[in-house]
Amino acid sequence: MPDLHSTLKYPQQKSNSDLPSTPSAHFSILAFAVAYTLFVIYGSLVPLDFHPQTWDQAWETFQHIKLLNVGTQGRADWVANGVLYIPVGFLTATLFTRSKRHSTLVLAFIGSLLFSFTLAVAVEFSQLFFPPRTVSINDVAAEFIGSALGAFIAVRWPDQFRLFLSMLMGNPDRLVARILKTYAIGYVAFSLFPYDFLVSVPELKWKLDSNSWGWLIAMEPMRGNIALPLAKLFAETLAVVPLGLILCQLTTGRRSWSPTRLFIAGGSFGLIIEIAQFFIVSGISQGLSVLTRAAGIYLGALLWRHRTHLHLSRLASELRRFGLPVGILYLIALAAVNGWFEHRWIGSDSAMNTLNDIHFLPFYYHYYTTEQAALLSLTSVCLVYGFIGILVWASWNPPALAMLLATLLAGLMETSKLFLENLHPDPTNIILAGFSAWATAKLANRLTSAPVASAEVSKRNDSPVVVASDFPIPSRPYGSEAEASARMPTINKQTLDTTTSTLPLTLLKKPSWMDYAVLIAGLACVSWGVTTFPNQLALIGLFFVGYSVLLWYRPQSLLIVVPAALALFDFAPWSGRFYFDEFDFLLLTSITIGYVRLPAAPRHSKRDLLFLCLAILLGLSYIIGTVRGLLPWQIPEINAFTNYYSPYNALRIAKGALWAFLLYGLFGRLASNGQNIRSLFAQGMVVGLAGTIAVLIWERFTFPGLFNFTDVYRVTGLFSQMHTGGADIETFLTLSTPFLVVQLFEKRNWITRLIGIALLVGATYGVMVTFSRIGYAAYGIAMALSLLAAMATSSNQVRIWSFKRGIAAFALTALLLAVAVPIFKGPFTQARMSQAEADMGIRLAHWSNALQMRDPGWPTALLGMGIGRYPETHSWRSKESLAATYRLGSETGNIFLRLGMGSPLYIEQFITIEPHSNYLLSLNARSDQPNTQITVSICEKWLLTSARCAFKLIDVTGNGQWQSLQTNLQSDEVGSAPWYAARPVKLSIYNSNTQTNAVMDVDNVRLQAANGDDLLTNGAFSLGLDRWFFTVDNDRPWHIWSLPIQVQFDQGWLGLVALSLFVALGLWRAGRNAWRGDAMAGAILASSVGFLVIGTFDSLVDSPRILMLFLLLIWFCGQATSGSAPTRIHTQRAFD
Repeated sequence: MPDLHSTLKYPQQKSNSDLPSTPSAHFSILAFAVAYTLFVIYGSLVPLDFHPQTWDQAWETFQHIKLLNVGTQGRADWVANGVLYIPVGFLTATLFTRSKRHSTLVLAFIGSLLFSFTLAVAVEFSQLFFPPRTVSINDVAAEFIGSALGAFIAVRWPDQFRLFLSMLMGNPDRLVARILKTYAIGYVAFSLFPYDFLVSVPELKWKLDSNSWGWLIAMEPMRGNIALPLAKLFAETLAVVPLGLILCQLTTGRRSWSPTRLFIAGGSFGLIIEIAQFFIVSGISQGLSVLTRAAGIYLGALLWRHRTHLHLSRLASELRRFGLPVGILYLIALAAVNGWFEHRWIGSDSAMNTLNDIHFLPFYYHYYTTEQAALLSLTSVCLVYGFIGILVWASWNPPALAMLLATLLAGLMETSKLFLENLHPDPTNIILAGFSAWATAKLANRLTSAPVASAEVSKRNDSPVVVASDFPIPSRPYGSEAEASARMPTINKQTLDTTTSTLPLTLLKKPSWMDYAVLIAGLACVSWGVTTFPNQLALIGLFFVGYSVLLWYRPQSLLIVVPAALALFDFAPWSGRFYFDEFDFLLLTSITIGYVRLPAAPRHSKRDLLFLCLAILLGLSYIIGTVRGLLPWQIPEINAFTNYYSPYNALRIAKGALWAFLLYGLFGRLASNGQNIRSLFAQGMVVGLAGTIAVLIWERFTFPGLFNFTDVYRVTGLFSQMHTGGADIETFLTLSTPFLVVQLFEKRNWITRLIGIALLVGATYGVMVTFSRIGYAAYGIAMALSLLAAMATSSNQVRIWSFKRGIAAFALTALLLAVAVPIFKGPFTQARMSQAEADMGIRLAHWSNALQMRDPGWPTALLGMGIGRYPETHSWRSKESLAATYRLGSETGNIFLRLGMGSPLYIEQFITIEPHSNYLLSLNARSDQPNTQITVSICEKWLLTSARCAFKLIDVTGNGQWQSLQTNLQSDEVGSAPWYAARPVKLSIYNSNTQTNAVMDVDNVRLQAANGDDLLTNGAFSLGLDRWFFTVDNDRPWHIWSLPIQVQFDQGWLGLVALSLFVALGLWRAGRNAWRGDAMAGAILASSVGFLVIGTFDSLVDSPRILMLFLLLIWFCGQATSGSAPTRIHTQRAFD
């Protein structure tokens, strides 16, 4: 029997025969899962009003279900749908987690999601046949969220439920403590149900004007039967008695509770609950409930003080002794709460009329009331009739008798309601009464034989030594926290502290035959990509050979190379390859050699299940979005990987997420082998920043001039993805600069510090000459956060603000403002600022247009249109100005270029020309429209903005036949700059017709110098679009201009919720560690926040490199695991 004063410090081990067998426990979980699933299906179809319709009609309706505006009153129903599916996800995941192995938990999470999601969709579809059930995207989304939450809880704490079942079924050790803790969690969850919190000021005003709250008593629950409010207050008092027991148990030996302190603690708890209920739409909040909860806590403390006398056998004996008066009082109270003394009794005729209107379908009336009222009714019935189970247990009778007596008594109470005015029976209460009485008696029998460990064991050891499970549950591996800290593997400390970047060869893995097979396959793909690369084969080949050798001996170098190459290793404008480019080959090389050479993390190392589950959910959304983007499936042809209208554009974008997820594993292996991965990655970001600054300074110097702030020229650097617009360069500058700031404060060498300050000035200059308004805001916020992080040092998890660092930060801020303000005051910047309001209107219209272009129906709302489908969708459905199109055509084996109409689109190639020279331009052209033209130009141009140009307008007869055309093209001043300011030159071809259907076909383009040399490569397009690249003037057909709307368009609400949760967890962890004084965590946080700020007005995630970088940053954010504080790096710091 339970003994709250037991002093067993180490529970004796029991034989496995004392515990339920694993198959038995597994069968119980299976039974629970099946039963609850059937309950969900049944409850979702009540009142079972079947209306037949054809399958096609139902499917057509289902495809067009809408996202409803549920409003204030419907929010509780929406939340309840999610809560209903939490046990579904939890039970199915628990059913699959028969092992605590990492892979098993992941598979259990995925399997649970698949089952739960399938069940949710199937139930919602079935509801179409059972009106008045409402089918909406809201319900599906809520059920998906609830399922995912339940599955996460199951895999995050995989042993807790099995432990509870073990105790409940056959191993009663510490059952009382488990029940008390479970009760505490359930009490808080029940108190806040249905979680329909106020979310706006009008709702708050409505709440203030309602009678659902009061300083002492809320008037709403006082309507009608006075016994019910009194019973509620009495139940509130009793409900918190177990919490008083838990409070005293947890503080045993550390604090003595006086009556005053107990009342204050209980009142504080009650006040918190009542305040929380005030901010719930359907919540009832009153001051009297604060007092009842305080009284309950005090009663619980009194019970704890007299725990030596609280044997269940004594309680049973007292109940038998006073059974008759207790039974009479119980029956009187039961009659009161059922309205016997409040409602007028009526005759048999009225009773028969009421009986005729009764619906005997279980839970029928629960459907027609609010979620809170339904749960309160269900709980109150169970509690009221559960007392019968206590009486039956005390009299040593079997639980079956409790079920029988409760069923009969509930039947009597419900029948009596036929004769009570304004009441009607609910047959469901009879079922609930029988079940609750049986379950209460059964639980009491189990508690009678359940010994309870002492308070000390309760606090520190929640697990029995032996449990019914497929995996071992450790029990107190160390005697104390200090001992655990001392015995912690040093390799984990190195993850945070080490300043070395050299991984000893002895720690590298010796490849197996499977590793060599993977290595050969991966490097074969890289070799194929390099050998087929359109230009600079020798240099690129040498680079990859050297990089492969470096990785083989120093795989940690990828942490520096990858972020640096992201910004600098981009040859798309020269090669024409932008689907799978040189950076993809570099990543493939890194991942292949990295996984072959780096040993995996220890098998039993701690897994971050929360972060892992959210990453899996995000990855699942990317998989679904990619598949939807690829559908309908098309066999790859010549245009599959040459433009953004191809369904394979999904692969181009999704590869950014794929690379990030693959790098997660490599980074984890490096961390487990003692590498300071954050420091190495920061170095790579700074190298990329330095290269980007050098390129943009050259770009400014070469084109408008370093100090020309009136010109409309906007830098792009080496970010070829900006050929359709975008914010890649300001994003990278914003993301990389915080790493520079933190490292600047860490360095003591004056030369290094001066170089860092120069780079910081260059980065500020670079951001300012992007003339991006949102870039300015993001950079300012990122700089502020990184400076705050750098100013603080940490010691024993406590922030210490350094005065010297503060002065240094102030000086840097002044210096950067001195750089930024003159550019900000420049004419072009001011002109852009004055257009902000007008541009905002354009953006709002553009966002609305993007969302309206989507397919109707819940699949699109939930899962999106598919990754990469926006350009194609805009081309077909948008009401805005459309972009010109281009594609490759083929006739009898001859490949040619076809240019459509729309806003200007330029097909370009870099060339080398001399100024004031004459060149012979020849090409074949064709059009079906008469009086058409094609324009060819040679311009000084880096990516987007042209300087000096020479144009040639070529007439085409438009008879549908190929024409061979020749013309002279004079270079004039193009290319006449001195050698130190030589500008790159491009030849551009574009369709300049104004006719709507003027499509131009172009082939065999040649630009011959005086010596007859052809300056163009692949002018016949026989190699597709190798060496050709395209740029545009209008970016709206290519970008949505909003990160959340882009994700919603591509991946639906599933993707948006998954990304939001993933990012929120990372930011919270990074922010917590930054607050504790971890400067590098502050830099990562600053970078991530800067990204999100830019994402308010730019898509960003449609650029695979930027997408990958952002996901990597969130991974670094998420590695600030709970309970681990940043350790101070043992190197000399600057400004200390």
